[in-house]
Amino acid sequence: MTKNTVEVRGIDHVGLTVPDIDKATEFFKSVFDVKVCYDVHTPDMPLQNGETAKRNVNLPGYASIDHIRLIRIGNGPCIELFHVKSENQLVIDTIVNIGFSHIGIYTDNIDLTSKNFVKAGGTLFSEPHTLSGVEGGDNNYWVYGRTPWGSLIELITYSSGINYPTHSEAKRWTPEK
Repeated sequence: MTKNTVEVRGIDHVGLTVPDIDKATEFFKSVFDVKVCYDVHTPDMPLQNGETAKRNVNLPGYASIDHIRLIRIGNGPCIELFHVKSENQLVIDTIVNIGFSHIGIYTDNIDLTSKNFVKAGGTLFSEPHTLSGVEGGDNNYWVYGRTPWGSLIELITYSSGINYPTHSEAKRWTPEK
């Protein structure tokens, strides 16, 4: 997981919390011809909430995530759509709210990038931890943090690759080697 140099590769994805993932997907398909990569979390899976969700993405205790989908526009980074169940939704400052919530930055060295993030005044919500499900792999990690001004950034690396479902319409943006 650790190298001696920082190789930040580019924007991997942008997170967008929406009131209905299927309707949002259809909108993006009709306007931008997006392709669905895969569902990271489906409504039939246990809700993401509680202490783990608080630690991982700063999700308040009154909210829960029930659906996450990754879509891709053209040849650029992906958009990660979130559906969050909550009675208290505003626009922006945490992934609970409707609107773009974070930028995912791909890095080849998540440990060093995490240290530099904190050194520059950012706050990480946890240490980097392994990705799971279709994104799981020996060298696949992620961590969320907050910039000094409050925006959310996700650091991510998946050098072990992604285990795409057979029904994937597209692959997510991945930096060239």
